[in-house]
Amino acid sequence: MKMFRTLATSLLAALLLILVGCSGQGASSHSSGLRSAAESLLPEKLVIIHTNDVHGYLESSDTCLGIAAVSQLKADYVAKGYDVLLLDGGDAIQGNMLVGLNKGQEVPDFMNAAGYDAMALGNHEFDYGSDVLQERTEACNFPVLCANIVVDATGEPFAETHKVFTLSNGAKVGVFALDTPSTSTTSKPSNTKGLSFLSGEDLYKCAQDQIDGLRAEGCSVVVCIGHLGEIPSHEPNRASDVIAKTTGLDVFIDAHDHEVENAMLTDASGKEVLVVETGCHLENIGVLTWGDNGFTENLIAAGGYDGSDASVASLVSAANDTIVKALSEKVGTTPFELNGSGNPSVRNSETNLGDFCTDAVLWLVGNHADVRPDAAILNGGCIRANIEAGDVTLRDICEVMPFDDQLCVIQVTGAQLLEALEAATQNAPEELGSFPQVSGIQYSINTSIPYEKGDLYPNSTFYAPANPGARVTLSDVGGKGFDLQATYNIATTGFISQGGDTYYCFAEAAVDNSYTIGYTDYQALQYYLQDELDGTVPEAYAQSQGRVVEE
Repeated sequence: MKMFRTLATSLLAALLLILVGCSGQGASSHSSGLRSAAESLLPEKLVIIHTNDVHGYLESSDTCLGIAAVSQLKADYVAKGYDVLLLDGGDAIQGNMLVGLNKGQEVPDFMNAAGYDAMALGNHEFDYGSDVLQERTEACNFPVLCANIVVDATGEPFAETHKVFTLSNGAKVGVFALDTPSTSTTSKPSNTKGLSFLSGEDLYKCAQDQIDGLRAEGCSVVVCIGHLGEIPSHEPNRASDVIAKTTGLDVFIDAHDHEVENAMLTDASGKEVLVVETGCHLENIGVLTWGDNGFTENLIAAGGYDGSDASVASLVSAANDTIVKALSEKVGTTPFELNGSGNPSVRNSETNLGDFCTDAVLWLVGNHADVRPDAAILNGGCIRANIEAGDVTLRDICEVMPFDDQLCVIQVTGAQLLEALEAATQNAPEELGSFPQVSGIQYSINTSIPYEKGDLYPNSTFYAPANPGARVTLSDVGGKGFDLQATYNIATTGFISQGGDTYYCFAEAAVDNSYTIGYTDYQALQYYLQDELDGTVPEAYAQSQGRVVEE
């Protein structure tokens, strides 16, 4: 009976193909409602295991399942007779020091050993530059995908766009990937120079072309791995925007915003599409199981699975032992926690660690630059971890600032400084990575006034403020008050001086008035604590110091 149903289905699909050919429409697509003979062959036992935003959290702990668990989970399903695809949503090669110390060099080895089948590019894959990214990609035994990044010089895709997997029964699963267009500003702009990230209508067309192309190749299941997320300020380039403007997806595996998601959204044809995401840092592993009604999601949380691939665990443990030894040097002590990832967040509020980091940058640049800086600014998104009370090691410092970003001085006008702060706080009181942590600056934000968008910044997804000063009041810079016509020397990072996040006007200023000092962001923290503070964080940093007032 099963063979009869398969034969009948195939004959019907062949007839539909003939009808489509007679109508002059060529190969059928999912959005037309017609399936080819190959496309009609559905999976029998298919599981998709998915992870995202791992950021180097690969060792198992109370809050992290670890990559050895991912590997064993795949092996468990294979042993049960399933076709298994293991997919990752990106941001794998950058994060804590297990992967950050060597610019993600070991990550392909870990992922190869775990048996990953495909991965999407995330914005943080570009943090070490496109040359390093190419090396990491070439070391992977699986495709690293992205369809919406184009090389300007050639017009060709920067990465492989998609992959077709043929299952044991002959059914085909098509997988393609998208990366957030905000990568052009959320990674250092020089790291993505010469690349264009399709956004808005171009992004939707890119996604639809991928879906239609995979259907034409005979895929009965089409999966998008999207490193897009649902951050409000990223509209119209969120996962929900892509789904609403396309047809033919079976499931959208999302990433980027570090949220847990398991929801049905409606596509352009009115069909419901499952959207899933696991959070971050391997706190969870997602398991999608194919059934009569499509996919269902099961989220496995830390503590909910005790399987572990011993060979993968040993590989990770050996790498971690090397890192621990290299970074175990004690830098100092702190009698209280310094908040870099808690509540309030460095992405929407001043915190004591934000104060500490900007003071450290101002101090180090002030001691090594020819021009004395008036103030320091860091984007909250560059601060990635807390420092717990007790001994502070070099590893703690590096995990707070894992980007190894060069420090520099730029000269800006008061008007440019006000524009930068207005743009960078546009999402407050909601979070945004551009939120300015400051030293030597006093400003306030009236969050009851909506941010009014002006022109779109070039090569950016962010808009300039239509009226700088509408929400932000700058009361002091360097103890000199504030003057729109004055010039100020600002200590900051290469990321900001190149126009990262919302700081495009600083990139304009930096063209003629900037220079690096030969030290990096994490070195500022290390030397400030060791040398200026004699190894102990003083009581002045127990709380944030009132540099930013939110009204």
